[in-house]
Amino acid sequence: MSTAATAKPQRGGSLPTIRALARLGKGDGASASSEDDDDAQLLEDMARVRHSLDLFLNSRIPESEAILKPELVKTRIYYALGYAVLLCLKSTMTFDRADVEAAVAALKHTIQLADDIRKKSGNGWLMDNIRTLATGGRVSANHIKNMKRSDRHAELIHAEAHMMKAGLCIVHDESFVSLIREGLSVRNSYGTYSALEKFVVFVQEEAAAGRDVSEYKLDDHFTSGVLFGMGCFKVMLSLLPTAVLRLVAVIGFHGDREAGMHLLESSGGWDEYRKTGVLPPRQGPEEGCRRQFCDIFLIAYHIVLSKLLPVPDADDDFGGKVLAYNLQLYPNGTFFLYFSGRQMFSQTNLEEADRQYIKALQSQKDWSQLHHICFWERGLIALLRRDWSIAAEMHESLYRDSNWSKCVYAYLNSLSFYMVALHEQDAKKKQRLMTQAAYLMKKVTGLKQKIAGKSIPLEKYVARKARKFIEQNNRLFLGDLEILNAFGAAEYCPLDQTRANIERIETELKALDTSAVNYADDLCLGHYLRAMSARLVFEKINDPKEKEAMRAMHRESIKTVFDNAKDVCLDHYIYYFTHYENARMLILDNNLTAAESEVEVILRANEKASYNVGATSKAKNKYSLESVLLFKCHSCQLEIQHKRDIQDDDDDTDSFASAASSL
Repeated sequence: MSTAATAKPQRGGSLPTIRALARLGKGDGASASSEDDDDAQLLEDMARVRHSLDLFLNSRIPESEAILKPELVKTRIYYALGYAVLLCLKSTMTFDRADVEAAVAALKHTIQLADDIRKKSGNGWLMDNIRTLATGGRVSANHIKNMKRSDRHAELIHAEAHMMKAGLCIVHDESFVSLIREGLSVRNSYGTYSALEKFVVFVQEEAAAGRDVSEYKLDDHFTSGVLFGMGCFKVMLSLLPTAVLRLVAVIGFHGDREAGMHLLESSGGWDEYRKTGVLPPRQGPEEGCRRQFCDIFLIAYHIVLSKLLPVPDADDDFGGKVLAYNLQLYPNGTFFLYFSGRQMFSQTNLEEADRQYIKALQSQKDWSQLHHICFWERGLIALLRRDWSIAAEMHESLYRDSNWSKCVYAYLNSLSFYMVALHEQDAKKKQRLMTQAAYLMKKVTGLKQKIAGKSIPLEKYVARKARKFIEQNNRLFLGDLEILNAFGAAEYCPLDQTRANIERIETELKALDTSAVNYADDLCLGHYLRAMSARLVFEKINDPKEKEAMRAMHRESIKTVFDNAKDVCLDHYIYYFTHYENARMLILDNNLTAAESEVEVILRANEKASYNVGATSKAKNKYSLESVLLFKCHSCQLEIQHKRDIQDDDDDTDSFASAASSL
C-alpha cells in the first residue's frame, strides 16, 4: 500500500479520478441485489439521508426533518448522523445552550452507533482494543483495506461526529480544559481521515495498474466524506500563521492548500473542469452525501474568505461557476442565495447584493436563525451606503434575537444610533438618539464571551471602542469607517463612495482639535483610513495621473501615521495595521522585498512580544485584532512568494527564448 496520501498525481498522471473510482463496478448504481443485507440497508439509508439533505439545502426544512424519524435515528447510523448534522447547524445558528446540548447529545449517540459497528469488526474484541491502545484510537490504512463497506462508513462517521462535537464543545464550553480534551478528539479524527485517504489512494493505484477494485465497494458517499474531511483539514491548516503551524506540526498536523483544494474539487468533478473546461453534469440522487459540503467550502473560500485574506489562489470565476451550478439545483436555498449576495457584495454591487439577501430571507421561515447571516450582511451594506436607519434596524434585530455575539451587536446598534444622531437636525430627536447610543455603549463590555477560556478578539476590540466612546464624552472619530475596516468590508465599497470617503476623511482631519484628548489616536486613524481608501481607488482606476495622485496620498498618510504613532494613547493597533497597509501598496507596485519587510515588522513584534509603540504603558501590551492581522500577514507572505514564483518562471522563459534566439 502506498504511504503517500496526497491526491496531486491525479492532475497529470494515469490515476483515475476519485469520482470515477467510486463508480467502478457500480453497474446499475450499486443496486441492493448485488450487496449483502447490511450493505443493501446502508445504501438505502444513505440515499434517504441524501434526499433529506437536498430538501434542507433547498429550504424545505420541515420535509427534510420528517425523513429523519426518531425510530430510525435511534438505530440507523446515517439517520443518526443526518439528525445530528441538522441539530449541529441549528445550534450554530442559535448559539442557545439547550440547542447546543441537544446537538452534542445527538453526536454522542451517533458516535456510540459507530463504536458498536467498530467493535464488531476487526480481529475480535481483544485485537481491536490492542490496536486502539497502540494507535491512540486511530485506525490504520492496512486495516481499512480488509473492512466491509459498513465498517469503513462507521470509521468515517466516527471521525466526523467527533469533529463536530469538538467544535461545538470548544465554542460553547468556555474552559481551557475543554480545548485540551476536544483537541485530542480532533487529533484522532485527523488520524482516521489520513488513514482513509491513504486507502482511497491505494485503490486508485490498484485501478491504475489494471486490477479489479470492485471488491473494495467504494461509493460516492464514502469518498465524498473522505475528500471533504481531509480537504478541509489540509486547507484550514495551511491558513494558520507560521508560528502556529510549527506547533501543530509537532503533533502530526500538516497543511497543504493545493492538495486540500484538489481533494475538495474532486468530489464534484471540478478537478476535471479545471483541466477540460467542461462543467460537471447535473448531479443525480445517488450523489455523495458530503459533495455539497465540498462545494460550499469551495464557494466560501473563493468568494468570501479570499476577500478577507490575500490568498494567492483565489479564483472568483471558478467560485462563481460552483455557485451557479448549485443555485440551479437549489434555487430557493438560503445558503446559496446568501453566497450569491456575497459575490455581488464583493463586486461592490451593493444594491443587487441587498436584493439577493432579501430573497434569501424570503426563501424560508422555518429557521429564523438562518436570517441572521443576511441581517448581518444587510447591516454592513447599510453602513457602507451611510443608510444609518437601515443599519440601526438590522443591528437592533440581531441584538434582540441572535446569540452569536451580543457584545458586537450592541456596539453596532449603538454606533448606528450615534451616526443617525450626528446627522439629525431636530434637537430633541438628536438627544434621544445620543442617549440610546450611550446606554448601549455602556453595556458592550459586560456582554463579552470567552471561547476555550480566551476572549474573542473582535469583542475585545469593540469593547475598547465602547470605552473610548464613553471616555470621550460620547464621541467617536470616523467610527463607521473604522468598524467597516475591522470587518474587512471597506474593500467592498464602490469607487464613487470610496472617493467620497476620502473627501470626508480629509474634512474631518482638518476639523480635529489638536488640544483634544487622544488627538494623536484620531490623527493616525484618519490617515490610516485615508491611505487604505487611496489604495482601493488606485486598484480600480487606469488614469496614470490619478494613480500617481493616489500613490502620493497613500505615501503621505503612511508617513503621518509612523511619525505620530509614538503619541497614540489607546489605538495602538493602527501602527501595525498601517505597516500591513503599506505592504499591500508595495505589492501593487511590485516592490516585493519592501513589502516583505513591512510584514516582518509585524511578525517580529509578535514573536518577541516587543511592542512599545505609543505614549502610555498600554503600548507594551498586545494590540487589538493582533491575531486577525497575523492571519493576514501569513496569507500576505504566501502571496508574495506566489508572485516571486511567477516572476522566476517568466525569467526562465525569457532566458530560454533569448538562448534559442542566439542559437
